[in-house]
Amino acid sequence: MSNLKTAHKDAALKGAVLGLLTLLASNYDVPMETVALVLPVATLALSFVSTRIGDKNTALLLKLAKQAVAAAPVKKTAAKKK
Repeated sequence: MSNLKTAHKDAALKGAVLGLLTLLASNYDVPMETVALVLPVATLALSFVSTRIGDKNTALLLKLAKQAVAAAPVKKTAAKKK
């Protein structure tokens, strides 16, 4: 049962990412031909990443990246005047 739930979450996440890419392409007026070429490549990349997540080396790399992002200083922006 756990593998089925994991597969559903994985598929839902991939679908959400592809949908977001399509939405962003639409908002930025990217030509349909470019979107049609990019989406299969993005799907392949997402599939590769999801197979590598179970790898201990990849998990360690993702953990280190998350720690580095969390420790990075945040640039403060000036408040807008009304």
